[in-house]
Amino acid sequence: MQTGEYRQIQPQPRMHGFAAEIHGIDFSRPLGPEVRAELHRALLAFEVLVLPPAEMSPERHLELASAFGNIASGAYFPRKQGYPDIEVLTFDREHPPELNVWHSDVSWKPTPPTGTVIQMMEMPSQGGNTVWSSCSKAFEALSEGYKTYLRGLTATHSWQGSLVQDALEAAGEDAVIAAVRRNNAVTHPVVRRHPESGKEVLFVNEAFTRRINGVSFRESRAILEFLREWMIQPEFVYSHKWQPNGIAIWDNRSTQHYAVADYWPERRTIQRVTFQSVADELRG
Repeated sequence: MQTGEYRQIQPQPRMHGFAAEIHGIDFSRPLGPEVRAELHRALLAFEVLVLPPAEMSPERHLELASAFGNIASGAYFPRKQGYPDIEVLTFDREHPPELNVWHSDVSWKPTPPTGTVIQMMEMPSQGGNTVWSSCSKAFEALSEGYKTYLRGLTATHSWQGSLVQDALEAAGEDAVIAAVRRNNAVTHPVVRRHPESGKEVLFVNEAFTRRINGVSFRESRAILEFLREWMIQPEFVYSHKWQPNGIAIWDNRSTQHYAVADYWPERRTIQRVTFQSVADELRG
């Protein structure tokens, strides 16, 4: 997809077919249907969108997320007062960073979220980048034989033994017990076909993928270790240097990400809204 096909926004790709900076959005007024449609199309094409710093009210934040799907519940982070759909993530000296592991958000649910819109609210003096890997570019670069082998595999995903369990344990025993009752381990294909773009993507991640099903323990471990290292090669990775009030949007179905924790013990705060597409709801 070429950037010349857009009339309302101006995407500027940071890598070939991956991660584009978007210009042309005016957050002082509601997003028109043409802008919403082009943003949605750009996300399918580039998988990660980054927007220049902007003053964005909570209402505009929610509106921007709604361009890509229905507003979803998100994860287990605290909420902005008066806005239960906006999560607030703050890490500082008393609350060390916990997202510095490669992951796709909530892949341990039967229907993981489609994507997320985040804004940087408080920045450290240096560091704190967010890094995304294109799981479609990583799959496309594999040999044809290995692609065929992986297409026939499934993997088990679980929140247990992950950063989510750590957060729940900090919240208390009742939170852990409730999560155990609500969320069993789930199975996803190792290679998923994106329901909107049609791209084939690798869908395993370091944080939540526990094993490859139907193979021996050693084979499972070897596959996951190979894919973990394969997907984070520089050829497939975009590292975003934040600015105050900067905005980013990512497709959780075709990327995984890592929040670099090199700023600790300084303070870093983001706000985020999760969305769910109709295509994912139907597939789920």
